[in-house]
Amino acid sequence: MIKVLFVCLGNICRSPMAQFVFKQMVEERGLSDQFEIDSAATEGYNEMCHAGIHYGTREMLKSMHVPFEEHYSRRIRPSDYAYYDYILAMDDSNVEDIQSIVGVDTDNKIHRLLNFANKPRNIKDPWYTGNFDETYWDIVEGCDAFLKHLKL
Repeated sequence: MIKVLFVCLGNICRSPMAQFVFKQMVEERGLSDQFEIDSAATEGYNEMCHAGIHYGTREMLKSMHVPFEEHYSRRIRPSDYAYYDYILAMDDSNVEDIQSIVGVDTDNKIHRLLNFANKPRNIKDPWYTGNFDETYWDIVEGCDAFLKHLKL
């Protein structure tokens, strides 16, 4: 079982989008039984507010026919580092914040999602840009490249 945790700042836009896009990809390939997939935040505000998926993310997933279920923001915990095989961040700032929470990445588990793609870069936060389309296609690119990296 490969355990993957997608992480962004608030766990309401990018990381849940990646969680459900990746779930769909592994399901379409008949690999669901080989993965455990979840998402988390680097900050705890949305968890305290019991925030769900941002409406822009919901609408983007619906428009692309990506199934999703209710998801509430949660902050990454130090115990997540031991539990998950891969912790996939959306940008450099997320990587730094994850490391400040879980400690030094001694097992090389923490990566930017688009580091697996041909053109490594940050995935912009649509909370600030309003561009859920761009975020979606970057996430698709990253998830596809990550699956290819796993060679399943």
